[in-house]
Amino acid sequence: MSPRQIEILKSEVNKMLELKIIEPGESDFTSPLILVEAQGKEARSCIDYSRLNKVTRTQFFPLPNIEELLEKVSAAKYISILDLTRGYWQIPLSPQAQRYASFVTTFGTFKPLRLPFGLKNAPYYFSRLMANLLRNCEDFAAPYLDDIAIFSLAWDDHLKHLKDVFDRLRSAKLHIKPSKCQFAQAYVKYLGHLVGQSLRTPGELKVQVIKDFPIPTNKTQVRAFLGLSGYYRRYIPEFSVIAAPLTDLLKGRNRKSTVDWNSSCQNAFEGSSRQNYLKIQFYTALISQNPSSFSVMHPILE
Repeated sequence: MSPRQIEILKSEVNKMLELKIIEPGESDFTSPLILVEAQGKEARSCIDYSRLNKVTRTQFFPLPNIEELLEKVSAAKYISILDLTRGYWQIPLSPQAQRYASFVTTFGTFKPLRLPFGLKNAPYYFSRLMANLLRNCEDFAAPYLDDIAIFSLAWDDHLKHLKDVFDRLRSAKLHIKPSKCQFAQAYVKYLGHLVGQSLRTPGELKVQVIKDFPIPTNKTQVRAFLGLSGYYRRYIPEFSVIAAPLTDLLKGRNRKSTVDWNSSCQNAFEGSSRQNYLKIQFYTALISQNPSSFSVMHPILE
């Protein structure tokens, strides 16, 4: 690791020390702190828990069905989205968990005092916490990891629903980040969609990512494109038929091999005389269903 990379890690560790997210300590179980760098993105630190995760018993807690959430939220007239400030860091760790979650660097060993990212069961504990917190609020509030959607048909009801959720967050000593929240909107960006007033459309940024996706050269890239586009398949009539040439590329035991990219694949991916390919279908869905001409509501909360 270069001196520059070490300085970046030191800076990140110092921030966590100041926030009392971690503390110096020793442990007989440690995982390495590494730096992840990608072109065009800011370098970020993360703890490589891969060895610990391999020997950790998996805990299961069902995540909410995204399609059901989108249907419920999009039907509302007033919608608020709450973003919990670094949600995982709001969950304290027991001394035993701190022992196993400790991490090591070239400049010391540290113990997380709060739930770190990367532990395989972190989503399980966080989802269970949010589900218990919002128990009996299913008709107007829905959690999805560190986001909470609050949705109402009437303005007075929305104020009551907001207060109910705020009271629950306060009692649990959980905090939201106002700059990332959306309050009392007619339309909101939610789970990669724009929803509200009984309308929904794929998110513009995600559609742009699909549009700019390069021609895949191996199965991993094909799988990534189909996963991204498949998330929005409800907007594309006969999606499975159009995508069939790409799906066929994934056949065979070798999950990472190169692919035989032919004209059928190219037509499904990027173009044909009938224009039934995936990229133009997503762009058409965005244009035809996007309520960009509608005025977004900003009621004042008293």
